[in-house]
Amino acid sequence: MELLQRYVDNVKTYLPQSLREDVGNELYSGLQDEYDDLSETLGRAPGELEIAALLKRRGHPMQVAAAFRPRRTQVSEALFPLYLQVLKWVILLIAIVNGVALALPLLGAPQPDFFGAVWRWLFATANAALQAFAWITLGFYFTGESLSFSNAFGKWDPRSLPRVAGGGHNIGQFDSGIELVAILLCAGWLNNLFSLVQPSFAGIELILAEQLRGLLPWINIALGAGALMAAWKLLLPYWTRSKILLSATIHGYWLLLLVLLFGLQETFAIQWHAAGVDHWVLPQGIWQAGVLVALVLSARDLWHDMRRLLRARYGR
Repeated sequence: MELLQRYVDNVKTYLPQSLREDVGNELYSGLQDEYDDLSETLGRAPGELEIAALLKRRGHPMQVAAAFRPRRTQVSEALFPLYLQVLKWVILLIAIVNGVALALPLLGAPQPDFFGAVWRWLFATANAALQAFAWITLGFYFTGESLSFSNAFGKWDPRSLPRVAGGGHNIGQFDSGIELVAILLCAGWLNNLFSLVQPSFAGIELILAEQLRGLLPWINIALGAGALMAAWKLLLPYWTRSKILLSATIHGYWLLLLVLLFGLQETFAIQWHAAGVDHWVLPQGIWQAGVLVALVLSARDLWHDMRRLLRARYGR
């Protein structure tokens, strides 16, 4: 019966939030009836291969989900979930290619403008994504019913479906997109700031402590892992055990890093030239208060990951 539930959970990942529970319950009930009929016919409990054959006759989860979604006019109902998947893959590929193309010239630059590169990446990606959206939509519109779902997916095995945790409840793609953009902007700003020997803005100089500069590579590891995690959630917006484990590892790493940041004796100072030289050092108490807030948020996220992992391990 585990394979039946896994199949239902995969179908639910392709459905809007408002339909998941009702469709999931209806589908699981129907599959149970088919399972009972098959058991009666065979005179025994069906094996894994027989259950897989039953599910294969039902169709790929993406195809089954298409029958429950509101009908679209631009893209055929049967192909709409496939259309969404192709669109997400292409846009993610565009984002990666643009990011690599903009990042490579910065590696040898004496004073790389990371912040400007991030903005150029956002603009180039948005422009290319809009064009991809138009062409992919046009392609699926003209393809219509001439390309059947079986032609698009060919062979598939119900036993290879991912074990979706959380009963098929999706990860918010909007939140994942915002998270990805925020991490990239933060990484660009930090690296641009730390790459300067003496950052200055309108006559105001920012003096960074060497201890803080020394933690930049470790901060970049955390930001890079977070960006990859956000992209993974954006592309495949549902929880699996491996995804939960990676998320928990990233949040645990952030906790350790924040403990190091919390213990810094010196962080940064601000110096400006007006009537003489004025100098202001950030009090350690203010710095520790800000880091403490980040520690609490990271600990909360790690707790949510552990709860998801326990639910995935011991039941829904």
